Amino acid sequence: MKITVIVLCVVVALFGVASAVLGFIAEGTKLTRNDIEVYSNECVYPDNPAYALALLAALLLLLAQITASTVGGCCGSCKPRGAGFSGSKPVAKSKRATGTALCVLSWIMALIAERFFLVGAAMNIPMTRETSQGRGCHAVNDGVFMMGAILSIVATVFGIISYIMLYAA
Repeated sequence: MKITVIVLCVVVALFGVASAVLGFIAEGTKLTRNDIEVYSNECVYPDNPAYALALLAALLLLLAQITASTVGGCCGSCKPRGAGFSGSKPVAKSKRATGTALCVLSWIMALIAERFFLVGAAMNIPMTRETSQGRGCHAVNDGVFMMGAILSIVATVFGIISYIMLYAA
């Protein structure tokens, strides 16, 4: 394997793992119902690190996905220069199809992880909100950031495998 492939895989892996680690840390630092102060009709959400951690995790995951996809050939839809696929070997076509499927799957997992991170971040913004008609103050459910972190790892692994398969094809 070429050194550029290894370097790219390491860079994408670092972005993905950093995203997951930040997601796990955000899970441990998120606001709980006990942290939220209630005054008559208002919920005061104090400052906490989960908000910034989740936004940074989402950004790093997005960087990992964009890097793996663009360098890997736009999820298989971009042909390398001078490559005509009509006369390609069946093995190369199979690798290209599998690599493309994994790339698409990695983007789906990444978008779901992004949703977990961003919804969790939105619920941890330090601000004052009105209570929702007697239902009290809302806090992030347990496991929201953790699911984002796990999906971040899965998306990164799929993205790296996709890049390697598309490179080999």
